[in-house]
Amino acid sequence: MAVPDLLRLLTSVPSYHNRVTHIETTEPDPARYAVPKRPLSPRIQGFLDQNQIHLYSHQCETIDTARNGKNVILTTPTASGKSLAFNIPVFDVLEADPDARALYLYPTKALANDQLHSLNNFSKYTGIATYPAIYDGDTPQSKRATIRENSRIVLSNPHEIHHVLCWHTKWRPLLSHIRFIVIDEAHRYRGVFGSHIAFVLRRLLRLCRHYGSDPRFILSTATLANPVEFAGSLTGRDFVSIDTDGSPHGRKHFVLFNPFFNGISEKSAHQETKDLLVSCVKENLQTLCFTGSRKMAELVTLWSREDARLTSHRLADSISVYRAGFLPEERRALEQQLRNGSLRGVVSTNALELGIDIGSLDAVIISGYPGTMMSTRQQAGRAGRKGADALAILVAQGNPLDQYFMHHPDRFFSRSHEHAIIDPKNPYVLSGHLLCAAAELPLNEVTDQQYFGPGLPDYLGDFEDNDLLRKTSRGWVYSGRGRAADAVRLDGMPGEIFRILCQGKLLETMDRGHAYREAHKGAIMLHQGETYVVNEMDLETHTIRVTATDVDYY
Repeated sequence: MAVPDLLRLLTSVPSYHNRVTHIETTEPDPARYAVPKRPLSPRIQGFLDQNQIHLYSHQCETIDTARNGKNVILTTPTASGKSLAFNIPVFDVLEADPDARALYLYPTKALANDQLHSLNNFSKYTGIATYPAIYDGDTPQSKRATIRENSRIVLSNPHEIHHVLCWHTKWRPLLSHIRFIVIDEAHRYRGVFGSHIAFVLRRLLRLCRHYGSDPRFILSTATLANPVEFAGSLTGRDFVSIDTDGSPHGRKHFVLFNPFFNGISEKSAHQETKDLLVSCVKENLQTLCFTGSRKMAELVTLWSREDARLTSHRLADSISVYRAGFLPEERRALEQQLRNGSLRGVVSTNALELGIDIGSLDAVIISGYPGTMMSTRQQAGRAGRKGADALAILVAQGNPLDQYFMHHPDRFFSRSHEHAIIDPKNPYVLSGHLLCAAAELPLNEVTDQQYFGPGLPDYLGDFEDNDLLRKTSRGWVYSGRGRAADAVRLDGMPGEIFRILCQGKLLETMDRGHAYREAHKGAIMLHQGETYVVNEMDLETHTIRVTATDVDYY
């Protein structure tokens, strides 16, 4: 069934049509192509020709700006080809300089794995030896030294970089020759968390200077109200913003769906979400459903499978859940099933909000307003990645904000993008990273002001009074107990990770907050739509032991 047929279903079936309060249709937009001002190398151009890729105008503008030595922030919408826009200038430099290297930072492991596949293809087709590799918490110890020594493109995340900077001597090959730092989905780094990441990047740049390199930045983000200001605050550098999208877009229908259209609801918004998901999957629309929590993602999956099983066991098996906590091999298997189309319905937290390439999506269901227009448009943008008609449905919760949008659709669709705010002057954030920086290299109270601000000398004196820093002939060095990086939590969350074991087999992992809420002794836990009872929670070893059980409650 095509998207228009499902729209007719929504507007004609009695259980649906009263709940459809508004349908906003965006007409197709043709592609605008261009060519770089300076021709690409034969190998890179050959890759584009072989894959029948014609560059869009914003991709060429990004390539030209990066080639001119400028820092770039690219803010075009989801599915506009941002990855290719920053990969080409990176490969351009790596081809010309055999020693050159690049660092790619991603906010999620799923996104890094997706981009590793693209980089390997690019390297293979062009013959440019880059040896891209992921370096994060899942990387086996046996492979880490090889990646540090040989990989010319290292993919990681800010948390990992935060912890490895103190071992910078092992990273000399990268830090000495790094030419680009690429930060994908950079809008995720805002608020207090973003302020932490800003100082991680300043510490990284400080080490790059120590080893004689001066990398340029390419940032890609969702559409922001203040891209240049945001990029400058995040990195401490000046930027050029590129925001004119040249990619084509198919017709998109955005449905506002209100279960509380008459003030009350016969079903919960989550049950309505389940019904919509099953309807989409039955009509062969590959659908991604976003929910607000891990538990709700599991429950909607469980309910959807139960409903779909009444039609076909095969249909039920084509619905799955995707969320944080899954083991790496589970995540990668699900991502592959999304790409090859064997999964028809996926229920996720915002783990799939970002730019993982799953191009066959027909529809997106958003269960409750995500809190920002930035996230709403990111999630809705996951449908229609191949230029075909696409459908997005926002299912309203009963709260006042969701209901306001349902009754004032003009205000919803005319809302501007949010500002992304970072405060590099936050003393509570800055102080921790000063200790980390001193543990990495002795601090100079004059030259290091470019990274940590003019108030640096005042902090140094205070730390000396508290026996955290000590002045030496080389500068100020860290003298506290324990690793400085361990004392600074980038996300403000407790650091313990609990392992969930079933009959000795690792089922998933949870941070402490989720474990206390969802996996205490006696709790019924959901994983991949199956139920487990928690038998033991060991706070010393951070181990939770569960047993599979068949109950109709949670």
